[in-house]
Amino acid sequence: MKVESVGEFGLIQRLAKQITVGPGVVRSIGDDCAVFEGPPTWYHLLTCDMLIDGVHFKVGRAKPEQIGWKALAVSVSDVAAMGGIPQYAVVSLGVPKGCTVELLEGIYKGLQRMAGTCGVSVVGGDTVRAPRLTIDVTLFGRVERTRLVLRSSAREGDQLFVTGTLGGAVRSGRHLTFTPRWQEIRAIGDRFPLHAMIDLSDGLSSDLGHLAAASRVGAIVEAAAVPRARGATLKSALTEGEDFELLFTAPASMSAALTEWAAGALRCGLTRIGEIVPARQGVTLRHPSGQRERLAAAGFRHF
Repeated sequence: MKVESVGEFGLIQRLAKQITVGPGVVRSIGDDCAVFEGPPTWYHLLTCDMLIDGVHFKVGRAKPEQIGWKALAVSVSDVAAMGGIPQYAVVSLGVPKGCTVELLEGIYKGLQRMAGTCGVSVVGGDTVRAPRLTIDVTLFGRVERTRLVLRSSAREGDQLFVTGTLGGAVRSGRHLTFTPRWQEIRAIGDRFPLHAMIDLSDGLSSDLGHLAAASRVGAIVEAAAVPRARGATLKSALTEGEDFELLFTAPASMSAALTEWAAGALRCGLTRIGEIVPARQGVTLRHPSGQRERLAAAGFRHF
C-alpha cells in the first residue's frame, strides 16, 4: 500500500494505532500539541514541526531570517491553539552539501528574533547531512489546567470565531512573516471561556473539519462573514492554508460581549463566522441567499 492511497491524515491515524502512551499523558496524537502532567495547577505542552526547502519555503526566494522566523512561529501557533505559553525549543537542521554558513546563521537570526517576541529560549538541537535543507523545531510550553483548550470540546450552540484575515498567505509572502496569536488568545482567555480551538495551517475548510470530527459536531460557516485578506477570494480564504490564524468556539451567551471587547482590544481583529450545530447537519457553508452547501475539506496535502 502506498502512502498516497491513505493520505496524510489517514497515515497519521494508522501510525497512531501503533503507539501506546504511558501514565501522565493527558492528550497524545490528535491535537495541536501533546499534553502531559505538570505541577498541580499546570499542564506541559509539547509540539514539533518540520519545514523542508521546496515545500514550506524556497531558499533563494525567502530571506534566511524569514525561514528561521517561520520555523519557530508555526510551533508557537500550535501552543497558542491549546491556550498555552511557549517556553523552550530545540532545533534540528538537515543541511545539504554546498549550503553556506551565512544562510544558516541568517536562519538562526530569524529564529532568535521570533523567540525574542514570545519569551522562548532555544536550548539545543542536532545537525546532520540531508538531501535538502530541513528545519525541525520541537517546542515545549505550558498551560493552566483550567485553560487547556482541545479540538474535541466544541458544543452545540457554540459560536465560531477566527482571528485575523484568511487567504493569499503564500502569494503575499505572509506565510513567512506572520505573527502567532498566542498573546491575543491569552488575552481572550483571561476574560472569556473558550471551548475548542485549532490553528489554521491547512485551510479553514480542512481545519474546521478536523475540529468538528474531534468534537463530534457539525458547523455552519457564513460565507459573507469569512474575513478575507486583501485580494483573496472566498475560495482562497477557505482552502489555501498557511494563514496560522486561530479558529475557536465560545458560548453563544458570550458572543456579543466577546465581539465588542475584541473590537477595541485586538489589533489583529476577531470575526464571528458561524456556529456549531448537531453532527447530523455536517459542516456546511451558508451563502447570503440562505442556500447551504457542504464545506468539503480542501487545501494542501503532503500525500
